[in-house]
Amino acid sequence: MESSSILTTLVMCGLMGMLGQGIRAAVGLKSSATLSAQNPGQQAQFDAAYFALSLMIGFIAGVLAGIVLGLNTLIKIDPSDPKLLVGLAASGYAGTDFIENAFTNVIPRLSTSTGSASGQGGAQSRIALQSSARTEGLSTSSPVTDNATPSPFAGLVAALKIAAPRVNTVAWGPALTAAFSKFDISTDRRMAAAVGQFLVEAGAGFQELVENLNYTSAERLVEIFPSKFATVAAAEPYVGKPEAIGNRVYADRLGNGDESSGDGWRFRGRGLIQITGRDEYKELGDILGITPEEAATYCESIEGAAMSGSWYLSSRGCLVLADSWLINNITRRVNGSAMVGANQRLSYSNSMLKALGGI
Repeated sequence: MESSSILTTLVMCGLMGMLGQGIRAAVGLKSSATLSAQNPGQQAQFDAAYFALSLMIGFIAGVLAGIVLGLNTLIKIDPSDPKLLVGLAASGYAGTDFIENAFTNVIPRLSTSTGSASGQGGAQSRIALQSSARTEGLSTSSPVTDNATPSPFAGLVAALKIAAPRVNTVAWGPALTAAFSKFDISTDRRMAAAVGQFLVEAGAGFQELVENLNYTSAERLVEIFPSKFATVAAAEPYVGKPEAIGNRVYADRLGNGDESSGDGWRFRGRGLIQITGRDEYKELGDILGITPEEAATYCESIEGAAMSGSWYLSSRGCLVLADSWLINNITRRVNGSAMVGANQRLSYSNSMLKALGGI
């Protein structure tokens, strides 16, 4: 037998095997497209390199089928014989699985898929499909995610459930994750220190997102705002009038106008750190691309409360203090010389750090 005849025969066998594998791939892709349509959240990608590899395997399967049948026999058969061609194509369709399994230890990727899109095993499902979650007929291996660095926020929700059980983690988990990510609160110490401050400023369940100025006692007003209410008699007209109280106690400071401007009430404390005054809302608004008034309204939402609290800690140099675990120093920057709830802030921070695994 001439070498040219042998080569021609082998090429013919290989091409028919490749055709069979191509048909198998088409069936798999169609089935996978159907699954994707039924599951919109599933994201699949076509991998051209892997598709080409599967065709090469089909070519090899066809060549092996030709060798098994006997080259002398094949040369004597008319290449236009449909039975011969269908048989070789079938070898590519069915033989690819055998070859993949034989080379599992050489090409590990070929063994990562569990079945075809139609429920059959093998290459039909492994044709160039990658996704982020395992579903029937789709490969879950991905060169992008296999070696991905774990998120620093992976344990945040679980830690909140331990250290702050009254916090609704379904609502607050995503909001805190987004805010912490934006302002680089991405270490155990930084997250723990932030949560410790938030739990005092906004309550144990993060339920106090707007400053409560509804004082019902003149004596209490004198105690809390002595510079604004020198005597009980001076405070009496304001008892039970939160808007009037806000306009008085925050007038002519923090960037606010006078008492009649309404800025005191408009820019009262909000969010997980209770940022206060026109100046602070303007700072936050400049970062977010909104007006001070819009920033004030935004801070009443869960997302805005988390974002404003995280921004404040970042902008006031509190994160580097958290790195050294100087919680009282952070409290002073958040609450001033009053240091209200300093021991509670430290306790919350320590509990959160322990829950995160930081100590």
